[in-house]
Amino acid sequence: MTGTSNTQPIRQASSRAAARIVVTYAVFALLWILVSDQALMLVFDDPATLVQASIIKGWAFVLVTAALLYFLVSRLVYRIELAAEKDRINRRRKAAQFRAHSEQVHAQLEQRVAARTVELTAANRELDAFAYAVSHDLRAPLRAMSGFSEALIEDHADQLHDEARQYLDQIILASRRMNELIDGILVLSRSTRGTLECRDINLSELAERQIERLRKSDPERRVAVEIEPDLVMHADPATIEVALNNLLENAWKYTRRTDNPRIQVKPTALGSDPAICIEDNGAGFDMAHADKLFKAFQRLHRQDEFPGTGIGLATVERIIHRHGGQIEASANPGKGARFVFSLPANQAKKDPE
Repeated sequence: MTGTSNTQPIRQASSRAAARIVVTYAVFALLWILVSDQALMLVFDDPATLVQASIIKGWAFVLVTAALLYFLVSRLVYRIELAAEKDRINRRRKAAQFRAHSEQVHAQLEQRVAARTVELTAANRELDAFAYAVSHDLRAPLRAMSGFSEALIEDHADQLHDEARQYLDQIILASRRMNELIDGILVLSRSTRGTLECRDINLSELAERQIERLRKSDPERRVAVEIEPDLVMHADPATIEVALNNLLENAWKYTRRTDNPRIQVKPTALGSDPAICIEDNGAGFDMAHADKLFKAFQRLHRQDEFPGTGIGLATVERIIHRHGGQIEASANPGKGARFVFSLPANQAKKDPE
């Protein structure tokens, strides 16, 4: 469309010039024929002489019209070339203006990116400093609170009345919960930073190891666990293991009050992408509150029902999104929950036999 609009004025000018040439030639030829024939008949009476004069007149007509056409066509070509040159100059000027504008915009974008990079670097430094403070400076007072409280109970139990023991027990429980919260914040912080070193890993083996740890930590529970063998995922081993562990811990925790608890790890699909499904028949949740599910510090169950920090699923979502994948959840209250996460196409697969 641009090329057509640029050449349209030249075509219109050429058409007008050609029309002028045709009209000029037609008028000249008509006048030549009418005037020259009348002039010859007035000058020559002898027929033979008139014929010779007519032949000469014809050759003169050819020469004169050739000269006239040469002049008119030359002017037409000159005007076309002039218009084309003006068009080329105009195009070059616009191209130069576009390049200058593009370079200016590019320079501005580079400046913005550089500024944002500096801001991001500073923010990461602050985040690292915060993580260090959380992991070192805050843990020491917590250990002191918990340690002294336990020492009071162990060494001075006979001197403590029941209300004092209850207070100390609450301090110990609060310290442990605060320690769990600090661990969750650190994991959440680390899940969004650092380089992902992706490779093929056996997700089934990671799930088996996590279930084994959960069984050892809670040996009295009997949970039926079905893990599809040889599920392979191209992902960063460290972060994807954190995501998988959090999902399995959730399934383990929320089936605590379920008769015949069951947990399944199996392949499925999310849209057109291969995906992994972790499904349980536990407490489930109301889908009306599903928008809170992956937000940090948001919980859908009371603390006295199912203890937790509200950080685990937020960490899972960030890890999956960093891999370029998606995660979805569905559930029914009292009937269990289903978490499905995907990676980009062709990243989740089964091992070839």
